[in-house]
Amino acid sequence: MERTARKSNLAWLGWTSLVVLCVLLARGIETNFGQVQVSLVRFSGDGGVPLVGKLYVPLTASAENPRPGVLSLHGFQNDKETQDGFAIELSRRGFVVLALDQYGHGDSGGRLALREQDPTLGGNAAYQYLKGLPYVDAASLGVIGHSMGAATSVAVAALNPDHRAVNLQCGGAGNPELNNVLVTQARFEEFLDFRENMPTIENLTMHVNRVSALGLTEEAAWDTTYNSFADGSARRQTLIDTVHPGVTHNRKAVAEAVTWLNIALNDGETGDDWIDPQRQIFMFKEVCTLLALLCALASMIPLTNRLLATPFFAAVAQPLPEEVPDNRAYAASDRLWRKYAWVNNLIAGLTYPLLTAAGGYLLATLVPGLSMIIANGVVTWLLVNALIYMLIFSLWYRRNHKKRNVTLFNMGISFDTQKLRLDWGILGKTVLLGAILLGWLYLLVSLSQRLTGIEFRFLWPFMRQFSPERFASFWLYLPAALLFFLLNGGVFLFGQTRQRKEETGTQTQGFWWLRNCIAGLSGLAAVWAFQYIPFFLGFAPGFELAGLPLLSGMIPLLLFVYIPEFVVLYFFLTWFYRRTGKVYLGALVIASLAMWWLTAGTAM
Repeated sequence: MERTARKSNLAWLGWTSLVVLCVLLARGIETNFGQVQVSLVRFSGDGGVPLVGKLYVPLTASAENPRPGVLSLHGFQNDKETQDGFAIELSRRGFVVLALDQYGHGDSGGRLALREQDPTLGGNAAYQYLKGLPYVDAASLGVIGHSMGAATSVAVAALNPDHRAVNLQCGGAGNPELNNVLVTQARFEEFLDFRENMPTIENLTMHVNRVSALGLTEEAAWDTTYNSFADGSARRQTLIDTVHPGVTHNRKAVAEAVTWLNIALNDGETGDDWIDPQRQIFMFKEVCTLLALLCALASMIPLTNRLLATPFFAAVAQPLPEEVPDNRAYAASDRLWRKYAWVNNLIAGLTYPLLTAAGGYLLATLVPGLSMIIANGVVTWLLVNALIYMLIFSLWYRRNHKKRNVTLFNMGISFDTQKLRLDWGILGKTVLLGAILLGWLYLLVSLSQRLTGIEFRFLWPFMRQFSPERFASFWLYLPAALLFFLLNGGVFLFGQTRQRKEETGTQTQGFWWLRNCIAGLSGLAAVWAFQYIPFFLGFAPGFELAGLPLLSGMIPLLLFVYIPEFVVLYFFLTWFYRRTGKVYLGALVIASLAMWWLTAGTAM
């Protein structure tokens, strides 16, 4: 026992040390290893709405040597960190960059609904703040923005004709009155409006709206610069071989922005701090923050083992039902597993597009406090799928309880082999154990953000600190997620379709994890394939081809995030079940993580 505790302590310390190392490396890359000062700044938008931004100031910038300034605006459902590729690469080349959390996003206050009063979503206030800094050249200011941020960039630039350049990423082409416009276009743009309602992107060069917006009269060829920077008429649209969200972390997109802004704001000068635009380091930061996220999650395993080794929590670790000939310990056959895996995936795949699309606004209407449209849609889908499965399981269990002597003990629910019995003492300790694990993760996240400004993320906001409003939303959404992971992610995976153990614990973990991912995620993967395979083959997105444009765009796009996220969550869900013999700890921790990741970064 003492040896086991010592190994758990060492493993916990090891994973924690890796988290610290990854955070420090990410911070080093973000600051160009001390050459750029990076800090959080706070100011107010219209009506006193609190705004938060991340300010990147190269050491070469001073009141005596003011440098060009760039305001960076993120897209919907993102935050200031999403623009870190542009901020890092511009700042290490001598630009002062302010990456803003717009209204209803990140650490800023307000709601998206304030767009009616302030179409810039706080962007104009940020522009004025940047302009007023003593080490910023107020005569050399630019604005860049992705998706929603492209629209607010247009609004900011229109209010401030003194701007010298604009980079619009996946958001249309702006208007001819803007100065020196670079349009960055994703080849596989999911949003119909951003490709002028064209099925594919290639014909945009001849589209009248695009040509007019670029201030041209004829074809607007890709990767061609038109007109003059001197009078603000320079225009260029560059084509990026990626999807809509991929533009923010694309090397070509970043290089094009750096080059364009250097010409427009710095007259193309390349001083001592100039670096070839192709020499980029920002993705190393993203890798480090991803590793910090994964290592933090991994630290839960030795921490759980250490706590379960204590007399207080020992009872939480219940043995798995043994596979015995009389079938009192149930394990599903391969045939049964395939059958119910197909059923589960069919239901999940068919319901995901409709429920995530409709549920977002339905819950917002029914419950005024639930303003997170994306979170509303996801939670609606989780809840409905849980209820559908509850019905299916009840019918299946009624038959198999008698026919095959399957009990709720075999399902990982009951603490008695023959009848339903809940041990409230053990369940209470289970809840406490889950709270400790989640509290440990939140401590890591909070220390990282407060001491270094680094979030645990990868291309998308995941583990970050809560605001009071977001924390309240977390508790409102948690019951639906908990029900889903108790049923679909618990009873279904480890009861109804429980797999037989392999020769070793490692083999069992790997095999169960793989099959759980197949049983739980194939339906979502099919939705993704239906949308993107036709698109990648040169046709329109799948839902548009099917005459369902309202289900295109954001709904399948989010699967780029959700599928990998669930793959990671299923690993820990599998491990917690194997470690405790019950569905409760895994469901509690994983449901909480899913809702944390969803609410902490979701637009309000």
